[in-house]
Amino acid sequence: MTPTPTARDALSPFVVEGAAVRGAWVTLGATTRSILASHAYPPALARALCELCAATALLASTLKQNGSLVVQLAGTGPVRLAVVECSDTFDLRATAQWDAEATASLGDRATLVDLAGARDRARLTITLDPKGGGPLYQGIVALDSTSIAASIEHYLAASEQLPSRMCLVAHDRTAAGLLIQRLPGGAAADEATWRRLVAEVDALSPADLLAHRDAAAALSALFPEEELRLFDAYPVRFHCSCSEARVENALRIAGRAEIDAALTERGHVEVTCEFCTRHYRFGPDDVERVFAHGATLTAALPD
Repeated sequence: MTPTPTARDALSPFVVEGAAVRGAWVTLGATTRSILASHAYPPALARALCELCAATALLASTLKQNGSLVVQLAGTGPVRLAVVECSDTFDLRATAQWDAEATASLGDRATLVDLAGARDRARLTITLDPKGGGPLYQGIVALDSTSIAASIEHYLAASEQLPSRMCLVAHDRTAAGLLIQRLPGGAAADEATWRRLVAEVDALSPADLLAHRDAAAALSALFPEEELRLFDAYPVRFHCSCSEARVENALRIAGRAEIDAALTERGHVEVTCEFCTRHYRFGPDDVERVFAHGATLTAALPD
């Protein structure tokens, strides 16, 4: 990843000088507005998706290898599924499935737990899909808190064994987020620094996080007593990784019988990306080409 000067939609890493503490600050505006424009999300769900986008970007900033990070909410409540994906270059996309009437009945101030339903049947799944192959890493977080930030903190404590504090806010289709982590191997004096930083983060209000779009100004205002070293910011943007090649592969996975049945019924096969709502349409000749190409690829594989 190549850092660039601070942008409006950006993630800015930082460290606390003289202490084993790192952090990151993220602000999202155009990115979250583009994501939300794909579907008519109700206000409570739109807010939750904005917070999940900020949280996912902050999580991606802690990774030690390249790949895509996917945060998925699954539950039995009005929101059955919510998915946010962030690439190692901070390309974000998100989507959700929800019951419109049931979600509206909860009101605009519904929490993530309200949206997901019963706590014992709802969870956050965090998956790292590394580039260039290799095994998937997956962690599951119980929704034992009404706060997305607190749920992510529990995941970080369990998976990385790093004490962490996260603060998230979403307002008017924008989001901001802050993450700090205490790193291993610090001096005894770092414990006092960590406790002070945690107290400062816990005292933040939504207005504090939204007051500044510039990372340097925001962090100076949030931590006036700390000496921070701010690194160059990484731009964050909405970008969907769907493509015709990926859709064609999905058709092959579905199988010729299922696709032929759709052709018989409608005369064509149409696939819509749930993230960006881009439409892909395949007629009989297109389907023949897709499966002929798949057979060629299979025949070319070594025994």
